[in-house]
Amino acid sequence: MTLSFKASMVGPSRVGKTTLLTAILAETETMLSGTEIDLVPDEETEMRIRRNRKELRRAIEAREFDSASLEGSQSMVRYNVSLRAAGDRVQGIPFSILDYPGAWLDPAERSRRPEARENWPECEAHITESLMLLVPVEAAVLMEAVTPVQRRAVADLLGFEDVEAMARKWARARNLPEHREEPAVLVIAPLKCEKYFDDNGGKGREAPRLRQLVREKYRSMLDIVLEETKNRTVRVVYAPIDTYGCVDLMEGEWTDRIDADGEASLDFKGHYRFREIPPRIKVKAAGTVMQELCRCVISGQDRVEQQQAAAAKATYNEALERKAEPKGFWGAIDYHLSGEASENKSTRLSSHKAMTTAEGRRAKLAESLRNIAMTPADPRVEEW
Repeated sequence: MTLSFKASMVGPSRVGKTTLLTAILAETETMLSGTEIDLVPDEETEMRIRRNRKELRRAIEAREFDSASLEGSQSMVRYNVSLRAAGDRVQGIPFSILDYPGAWLDPAERSRRPEARENWPECEAHITESLMLLVPVEAAVLMEAVTPVQRRAVADLLGFEDVEAMARKWARARNLPEHREEPAVLVIAPLKCEKYFDDNGGKGREAPRLRQLVREKYRSMLDIVLEETKNRTVRVVYAPIDTYGCVDLMEGEWTDRIDADGEASLDFKGHYRFREIPPRIKVKAAGTVMQELCRCVISGQDRVEQQQAAAAKATYNEALERKAEPKGFWGAIDYHLSGEASENKSTRLSSHKAMTTAEGRRAKLAESLRNIAMTPADPRVEEW
């Protein structure tokens, strides 16, 4: 299994996790424009991205927006991508972002689904090993709930209980010996925020109210994370994202439903339309996720360089053994950014010229990674 830097999303069904992943990768590619670094997905990830983009393209060509045009995940999947120097065939810096059906967060739902019962231990392990916990929030559910019964439904629709339970497990895992000194970041990401901002083609001026509601509704989760990690640092980032940037919420429809416990509740469906014809996708602030992951890797690299002197390179056989053994976060930093992964992949570059070329590419990769990490955040984004 390829060693990678992990991130996980924790959110209920239909909150927009798959849409968010598509937006993250799209804006990351934009961030890399004009550089000598490529965003390289593995084969399965590339097929998922292509399918998601085709579905969105169909909606654009039809000029009729459907907020459910990107089908949510029906099983556990990992989006595996690497940042790689252009022309390099070795691994680069790999990231793995976990997606899964939001219903799996509910223990009662897991108990009724054989696939969920089988895969949940692996899913939970990925979450607890992640440098980043990403909490997507459907902004319209918070902002359009105005009556008491609508506000009461928000807790179920956004899955507060289940999200808080997973946030506690993730935070507790940060205190384990193998994770205690790692970087850690919690990103709270309201999605489909186009209606509420005026900085991306919209006319909304409700950004302060959205921030206030997110602080209020996720205060318990933040308190849990801070209490569980009071002896270490967790970076908390608020990142309201335009996942499309070319749509406006026209109406929020609240309908009656029966929840998983058999109780009457409300469901929410947003009705959107394109702002302009022809529509043009303008994702905003989704690149924050990759920026924060790069910051984790760079901060880890800096720590390694401060604490360890350069070690002598292993022999070819030792390199093969090294590739197979567990490394943890700090080992992963050294493994990828020292060039050891590249040497394993290329069977210890045989010529001086090839070695020099590879060193130059690694230097470009490290420089680009640092540039991404140090780029000022989108003005919407705040550290809490």
